[in-house]
Amino acid sequence: MAKPQWTRTLSQVLGKDTQEITMISEKTGKEYTTDIIPVYGAISTGIVEKTPDGKYRYSVVDNKNNYELSVKVNQKFDVRFGMVLAFNNLRGGSLQNGTGWYAADSVQEVKK
Repeated sequence: MAKPQWTRTLSQVLGKDTQEITMISEKTGKEYTTDIIPVYGAISTGIVEKTPDGKYRYSVVDNKNNYELSVKVNQKFDVRFGMVLAFNNLRGGSLQNGTGWYAADSVQEVKK
């Protein structure tokens, strides 16, 4: 008998519509299917940190949903506090400690 799963989807967590796409794993080179948010807007806290794997983690807030999260991206982009950012192909999932991980293909400033 199977145990019920209580893991929420990306759409349920962030309150945005998602699309299913096929990607290729950087680690294994194999194809996999995942849900993404094509463009996710958030406000920068002004903090970017380099991760041990050579990527960059951007700390942002989503004022509409009252969330604070970190998004990992391959590119370095200079940010400042309050800058509106758009993350392309945002994906994520749950971790064992109850929090989540987030990654995106790219990031850029949203011009006002």
